[in-house]
Amino acid sequence: MYVPAHRVRIGDGRIHLDGSFGEGGGQIVRTACALSALTGVSCRISHIRARRDRPGLRAQHCTALKGLARLCNAATSRLKVGATEVTFDPGPLRAVELELDTGTAGSVGLVLQPLLLAGLGLPGPWTLLVRGGTDVPKAPSCDYLRHIKLVFLAGMGYRADLQIMKRGYFPKGGGIVRLHVTPPEDGLLQPLHLPVAADATGSHGISHASSRLAGDKVAERQRKSAIKGLTDFLHIPSKIRVEYGPTDSTGSGLLVWATTNDSIVGASSLGTSKKSPEQVAGHAVEMLLRTYHSRATVDPWLGDQILPYMALSRAPSIISVPYLTRHMQTNMWVIQRFLNVRFFCKERDQRIEIECLPGKPG
Repeated sequence: MYVPAHRVRIGDGRIHLDGSFGEGGGQIVRTACALSALTGVSCRISHIRARRDRPGLRAQHCTALKGLARLCNAATSRLKVGATEVTFDPGPLRAVELELDTGTAGSVGLVLQPLLLAGLGLPGPWTLLVRGGTDVPKAPSCDYLRHIKLVFLAGMGYRADLQIMKRGYFPKGGGIVRLHVTPPEDGLLQPLHLPVAADATGSHGISHASSRLAGDKVAERQRKSAIKGLTDFLHIPSKIRVEYGPTDSTGSGLLVWATTNDSIVGASSLGTSKKSPEQVAGHAVEMLLRTYHSRATVDPWLGDQILPYMALSRAPSIISVPYLTRHMQTNMWVIQRFLNVRFFCKERDQRIEIECLPGKPG
């Protein structure tokens, strides 16, 4: 068992979760099975994505769970697309070489989410390779993971290096990503104390597109529009680099982020046939500035993803977000089923403070 015994909630064997609770998405499955691997506590999840247009597991969920099961030699129910119930009975975590493929444009970022969390319990460095969609709708881009989430985790003592070897856009995917993680020696993370953000010290970004869009200068147009939007509002220089590369499907996207002395917030946007490069940039900049003007230290996309790491830190943690999402509230519910912690939310001016405290002993 990775998590110290006093941090694991006392229960009656296997934890049963209703997968339709709250936001009712795949995050319940990802967080629950990752925490199951870390704590050694079995779980069963029913009614998975029950209210979605296509209920049950999708390709990226199956890929993530199969990788997670190999990482801790877990016994599982049959993991197939459309399954609405999953059982996960973990064994000890061990560093095994993994090479995973969603077989679709399934989100690499979502596949990595539970594997990165479970990686905290490994005895040493570990590397895996995942194929799928690096920049797809309704999922964190791999650029976002590399430049936002992994920066936060590095500050907590969990180092991870992510390399995008090839981008994969919807609908064919075909992206290739390598992740190398180095867990903290004792498995426990440094706490976060980030109640309010200071003024921005810099703004950055990555504007990317398929090579076949280079002639239309799509990435350059996204970059130019984003720089104007950021400098007009932040009044500091903005550095955004342009990237083109061969891809199986044509696509483009933009990630922008702003740094302060102790925090970083970001936002991203994907290109479509109905959006001009300037509209792609405008959308990303607008979302970033909403977080920045609230003085929140964490953007709403990282808000739910960072919660389990706060719960696994060696002392109480506090962050602030511009607003609470159902993803955040649902993830708090899942985490509190496995770990002896409590989350408390308070309104502070234009932001919400989220504090994670140890629960009562026993």
